[in-house]
Amino acid sequence: MAKSSRETKFTLKLVVDEERKKVVFAEACRDFVDVLFSLLTLPMGTIVRLLKNHRKSEPFPVGCFTNLYKSVVGMGIDDFETEACKQMLLHPRSLRDVECKRLKLNLHPTDGTKLFVCSPYGCDMCSGFSTSRCRCGKLMNKEIPIPRADVVDNIEDGVFVRDRSSYIITDDLKVSVRSTDLVLRKLKSVGCGDLRKVSERLVEIGLDEVMTLLECIFSSNASLTDTFLNKQSPKRVMKPCTAPSPHMVKEIEARPEEVITFSAIVRKHDMKILYVECGEDFVDLLFTFLAVPLESALEISGENFNFGCIENLFKSFKELNASKNSRSKAVLPYYYRWSKQLLNIICEETPFYNSSLCCVIDPKSHGRDQSKKGSGFVKRHTKFTVSDDLIILPMNSSSALCFLKKLESPTDEIQVQEISISKTQAASLLRASLMTSSALKAAFWNSTSKKPKQET
Repeated sequence: MAKSSRETKFTLKLVVDEERKKVVFAEACRDFVDVLFSLLTLPMGTIVRLLKNHRKSEPFPVGCFTNLYKSVVGMGIDDFETEACKQMLLHPRSLRDVECKRLKLNLHPTDGTKLFVCSPYGCDMCSGFSTSRCRCGKLMNKEIPIPRADVVDNIEDGVFVRDRSSYIITDDLKVSVRSTDLVLRKLKSVGCGDLRKVSERLVEIGLDEVMTLLECIFSSNASLTDTFLNKQSPKRVMKPCTAPSPHMVKEIEARPEEVITFSAIVRKHDMKILYVECGEDFVDLLFTFLAVPLESALEISGENFNFGCIENLFKSFKELNASKNSRSKAVLPYYYRWSKQLLNIICEETPFYNSSLCCVIDPKSHGRDQSKKGSGFVKRHTKFTVSDDLIILPMNSSSALCFLKKLESPTDEIQVQEISISKTQAASLLRASLMTSSALKAAFWNSTSKKPKQET
């Protein structure tokens, strides 16, 4: 989002513990709380791209998602089913884009829905991507006008929260409607019973500060202090990754099982997965992580994210969100559908427009309308390597000997194991991708440690 002289600014009233140089809480208007909650609606790939643009010299890493995004950037068009497949991963869209257009400060403004055809009404197919191919073989790069859908909600109602009162935001990003009782309890809880030790400060917050807050929800337990007093985001500290909550595991296992199998290259003495060799299904699963909104990634992964302020903000969002479009399950645009769906993700029905326009083609389908069946992002019958920190490379880009030399381990210390993952392990992998820089080790350690060792 480009900055301009007309950039929206909010005024926050900070209550500061002057002795400890810490923000106790902030008082904010509803419009700012809407912007804060909108961070949770951003697709993970969009978060990576926004943070990369925010700090170009030293981009802030978001678990393993930064490497996933870099992998898409680095792979050639020929590695994907279509050129549109790469574009939809680099610039993922959210079904909440219409709601976010009403934000006073929108971090990810989009042009809305666009449709493209191969030639003005030459065929009866259209696509939402200008890089798609029509079934006649031509590039669908000619935009056609479509009716703009009006936002149903009243603009006076707010976007995610309805109460017009001011809000209290604690240093660790718990959000509540303001009340005198709440203010007193917050002051006492941090040992600020003596009001002479606290002061009020008015600060302006614009795009830069919101971007720093976005970094802090992953990295800091004192997001307001780091953003406004320290004026920087702390270094990301990775936490040990725990398994999904029992409730989430039970929900996932109750569904029919589908599995993805790959070969894991494992170090014998500690059973650490060094990298895996896999087909397109596993890579499609990983790349879909980039399209999942942060709120859905947290919902799928379970609870108890013991890093940053992410869990506090998420719980506040669920408690206060009054949006008519609020949802408890991950919902993605129709074109993210693929064959082996191991997560609790729903893809919207393929949109069809009236006969004066056309029906929408799946941008992954080389001109064949396969939207009902679903197809993947990368080329079929292709092999890839995936490192522990989720760097993905086509296997034809480097020799097996080159990979083995990089491991700097004797060959008798390395073994190959076949691993099959289902819905529970896929949820664990998504969780690990958020929380750690060693996603494969964190998600699949139990899959290797109990297996008999086999010589390579």
